[in-house]
Amino acid sequence: MKRIKSLAAILLSLTMVMLLVVPVFAAGPYSITIQNDKEGHTYEAYQIFAGDVSSDEVQGGNVEGPILSNIIWGNGVNGTNLLAALKAADAEKYGECETAADVAEALGAENATAADAAAFAEIAALHLTNVEGTATEPVGGNYVINNLAAGYYLVKDQNGSLEGDADTATEYIVQVLGNVTMEPKDSDIPTVEKKVSDEEYTQYEGAQGPGYQPPYGYGYNDVADWDIGDSVPFKLIGSIPDMSAYDTYEYIFTDTLSNGLTLQADTIKVYIARNPYDQVNNYEPLVMGADYTIDVLNICENVGGSLSIAFQDLKTNRYLTGANKEEYHYVIVTYDATLNTNAVIGLDGNPNSVDLQFSNNPNGDGLGRTTEDTVIVFTYELDGTKVDGANIDTKLEGAEFVLFNGGHTQVAHIENGKLVGWVNLPDGYNNGNYEEIPYEVWEAFNETTNVIMTSTAEGVFGVSGLDDGTYYLMEIKAPTGYNLLDHDLEIVIAATTENGQTWDDGIPANALTALTISVDGGNAENGNAETGAVALTVRNNQGSTLPETGGIGTTLFYVIGGLLVIGAGIFLIVRLRMRASNKE
Repeated sequence: MKRIKSLAAILLSLTMVMLLVVPVFAAGPYSITIQNDKEGHTYEAYQIFAGDVSSDEVQGGNVEGPILSNIIWGNGVNGTNLLAALKAADAEKYGECETAADVAEALGAENATAADAAAFAEIAALHLTNVEGTATEPVGGNYVINNLAAGYYLVKDQNGSLEGDADTATEYIVQVLGNVTMEPKDSDIPTVEKKVSDEEYTQYEGAQGPGYQPPYGYGYNDVADWDIGDSVPFKLIGSIPDMSAYDTYEYIFTDTLSNGLTLQADTIKVYIARNPYDQVNNYEPLVMGADYTIDVLNICENVGGSLSIAFQDLKTNRYLTGANKEEYHYVIVTYDATLNTNAVIGLDGNPNSVDLQFSNNPNGDGLGRTTEDTVIVFTYELDGTKVDGANIDTKLEGAEFVLFNGGHTQVAHIENGKLVGWVNLPDGYNNGNYEEIPYEVWEAFNETTNVIMTSTAEGVFGVSGLDDGTYYLMEIKAPTGYNLLDHDLEIVIAATTENGQTWDDGIPANALTALTISVDGGNAENGNAETGAVALTVRNNQGSTLPETGGIGTTLFYVIGGLLVIGAGIFLIVRLRMRASNKE
């Protein structure tokens, strides 16, 4: 009678924790308790070896307690096919084996290792037949497979049961019965973060003293606001897990853009980095095609859609196979997207999400998927109303305006009431002399680049697609009968947004909570965060007018003119008399 003890030592090494709950020589049936409280697993047990549980004393090796004797193939495997596969895979170890007992003895030889047991389990998994027991839900933090006969079992996640889940399958486990409690050997699970940059939000700088690095780089947060037409920088940060249990490791970012964002495909760069906040220009970018592939999906006229960046086998990347491979912990993707004229003004903003697919079955094929991580970009609207300075209920038509950026160096290019970008001032007026630009120059400039906003019969004018910040509104033509404003108006749009790393509930109203406007340094007035609009009232006063023909003014001209004529006659008579007197 063959009794295998060193086999148990080798197979036990495949598990992280094993505790014999009851004496293994007690009469069956037995159970396997798997300590895992994560829902979604379906654990299966396949009997590889069957036999009799003996309570004989140890006769060598390092296993205490009972052993399995009279070993035969179990009910969960095709022994004939498995034996042939083992011989083909490792003739030195299994070439002389003819029975299940021979295989068990070879597997439990004195020089056998845990790697031998892992290789055996991988081959055995290809020849499984009948499931002896399953566990589908955790009860009290444990999955329990009951009613098992004595033997060695391969326990694994059901094929495909974790497809798409943010979890990994356990490595194959071959386990000796009696009743056993164990922890599964789950693989490391990667994480993914998405961040959007806003050049104004550098609140981390200096906040924690010299040398402090913000979590994802200065200015990279969950929320940002930009002008329509701006290039918005995004960053994807994926952690690199322990991949040692896998032969190959797939790793795929899937990034989804809203219709308000247009991908700039030529800006995509991919890096292997040490830290999530590292400046990526410290690294050589990876090579598309050689290191990873890009697939741009569902793009309609280059608006919205999704972007896929895939590593077919992250394990083979040169950074992760070199001498310093232990230093690298992140895959970082950077790209820009243009905030376009489809952008939503105010809420619900312009979200952008990423998830990460990853190999999650160390025993074969299978991809898990993380939950999405979302960032959001906001943009706002300036609504102006032109009114009579003495009676604000009187709306004025025909006033014309241009909008400058905060430095008076560029002017808003507007199409259909939306900002499409910022353009330089007309030629000859880029040296701070913007106040000297005559109306005729603005008019000619507007014919090629629409920059003029004109108030309607209701006095309305405006532009949407503005970042928060400082702008200057200049009136270049007043309504008929009214004076031009004597200076351009300083406009400050201020948005209260979640400017850190804590916007994670996906609710836009928690990302943008308030919107205000102030004019010429006055008190801030509330805008409407939901619509993204701030309101501005511009007053114009009527100009001075000359008297009409036939009025009293004309009479005064006549009177003054008559007096001048009479005076001239008197002066002429006096002069003639003086000449006559001199001749005498």
